[in-house]
Amino acid sequence: MRKLLLATAAVLAIGVASQAQAAPELSARVFQDGIAGNALTQTSGNGYLYVSGSTSNFSIVTANAYGVPVVPMPALDVQTASISSMGNFTGSHTITFEITQTGLTSSTAGSPLASLINTFTTNNLINGAFISSVTLSNYVDANNNAFATSQLLASRTYTDGVTHASGPILGNATLPNSLFSETVVITATFTGGGASLNASSQIVAVPEPASLALFGAGLLGMGLAYRRREKAEPTA
Repeated sequence: MRKLLLATAAVLAIGVASQAQAAPELSARVFQDGIAGNALTQTSGNGYLYVSGSTSNFSIVTANAYGVPVVPMPALDVQTASISSMGNFTGSHTITFEITQTGLTSSTAGSPLASLINTFTTNNLINGAFISSVTLSNYVDANNNAFATSQLLASRTYTDGVTHASGPILGNATLPNSLFSETVVITATFTGGGASLNASSQIVAVPEPASLALFGAGLLGMGLAYRRREKAEPTA
């Protein structure tokens, strides 16, 4: 009996360890007016995810997402999320892209240095007047849940203009656990047909202090070399 209990405990321990060591996974889902489009739900474990389809009011709904191992831990890069409204579009409708990456390891868990850089861009390509608002938001979840929005890193809402670029936005994350998830949410409201939007969102780690110190030392060395060169050159 004791051996059986030990064997069961060992199997459970292996299962828990496997779960803790699970490779990062990308997943995506799309909502139109709050209703999920099951045909646009995708999952990938190789670090790249491509979503493509349509809904009753949007003829084009596509996105490219890159995660680990294609990009370095813990980056999540959502590029060229493209949305186009149908030509016979009437009223006002909202489309929401959610792309999440689970199984990320925090090397700075529980540390005030657990900071991530966020960037957002949008481009109203055609009939931008029919795109009333675009909101891009990045989140992390210390419990490693998919599509979780427990901690907001950064968010931007654009209501006018053709092109927007946020620049780098620093977000501090509270990560008491070693595994966590990231989620990018892109929400756009359209009021007319034949309008097209491209949007991108990125999450990357702040460069390590050692890398910054090395970069600073390199700049200092270049400055000293330049000054020595100036002194060595004969004056006219």
